[in-house]
Amino acid sequence: MRFLPAFNIWSTPTELLAHAQPGQWVYAGTREPNSMGRFLGVKPSGTVVVAWQGNTRSQGNRAAKLDYLRALRAYARGR
Repeated sequence: MRFLPAFNIWSTPTELLAHAQPGQWVYAGTREPNSMGRFLGVKPSGTVVVAWQGNTRSQGNRAAKLDYLRALRAYARGR
């Protein structure tokens, strides 16, 4: 499956977000570097889970970043 160009999650209905590919770049509001993130899924409750760019940078090393992304992906899946 191919990734789409980054899209605004604020203007996309949750029903469509449920079909977006995890890892897809998204943004909130305006497409600025500080508002970019990786889409990780939609919880059964409808909560959209995104790993925002600034949060992953502050994690330090690569292993810590991957642990952060794995934890958020598990949260999105409801595990």
